[in-house]
Amino acid sequence: MEAYLEEKRAALQEKAAEQAQEEKQTVVTLTVAECGEFHNFGEYHEGIADVPEAIAIFNRIPPERMNGIPSIGINIHTEGTESYEDTQMDIVSGRVADLEILDYVPDITDNPKAVEVIAELIDKLPDIEVRGSLEKWQAAFLAAEIDQLSYNYDTVQYNQTVEDREAQIANITEDIRNGNTGYLNDFLNALISDSIREGMTDIIGKGTELDDSEGVQTARKAKELLDKLAEYKPLAKIEELEECNYNMIDNVLNNEKPKEEKQAGRISIKEKLAEKKAVIEQRDKSDKEVPEKGTEKKSEREI
Repeated sequence: MEAYLEEKRAALQEKAAEQAQEEKQTVVTLTVAECGEFHNFGEYHEGIADVPEAIAIFNRIPPERMNGIPSIGINIHTEGTESYEDTQMDIVSGRVADLEILDYVPDITDNPKAVEVIAELIDKLPDIEVRGSLEKWQAAFLAAEIDQLSYNYDTVQYNQTVEDREAQIANITEDIRNGNTGYLNDFLNALISDSIREGMTDIIGKGTELDDSEGVQTARKAKELLDKLAEYKPLAKIEELEECNYNMIDNVLNNEKPKEEKQAGRISIKEKLAEKKAVIEQRDKSDKEVPEKGTEKKSEREI
């Protein structure tokens, strides 16, 4: 028991340290320039809060007095730093959005809010030419959120069952990109059912307010991730081939690893899910037979 409490205490300290780090937030805004190449030539707007406002300003620039190709850009400011340290880049130039260059700007692609803003910008400009895709970063962010939810739900059990967190997230990302999300949907649905039960215990048994119940908050987050999985659109197979095949030699895809190499060392996420589902089904069966029995934490919380 003492060993368990010590491990739980260490996990809580680690979580507190992560939350303190997250407090250093970033602010994502948009820019509009009359001349994308030289922002000081002609009209320039910065600190734009949302996409519709940026598009409205962009469309209001009179074509007859443009000093160059107009652009809409993104700016990322980290609180507590100087403005000259901001990350700034034009996303839309004229009628073209070049997303391929984002591969070389990790400060943008590592920021979920920035990618979300760019996705909204592209969605609201349907007539422009889009080169590249945000799909791989969106999948990675979604995978990281699912993994983080699993970690938060039972940190001790997570640390006992997941040896390589980066590999876990990479495998989930790959499955999301390939549309293999059935087991993720099952996991999140099971987590919702489990968390709602715990939330009811908090509210009815302990008198906890709805928004203060950890179980309710977990269920809400799991539902949010379920919705994101449903909305996510993986690349069509032809798009995947084009993405890999930017430098084909003798009709050979030179940028794609063999399938057997991809599968090496893969974490057995689906087996873990099967174990969790079996535990939950057994517990639900017991609850029906003995209604007054209290709920308890499951031994397996992992994907």
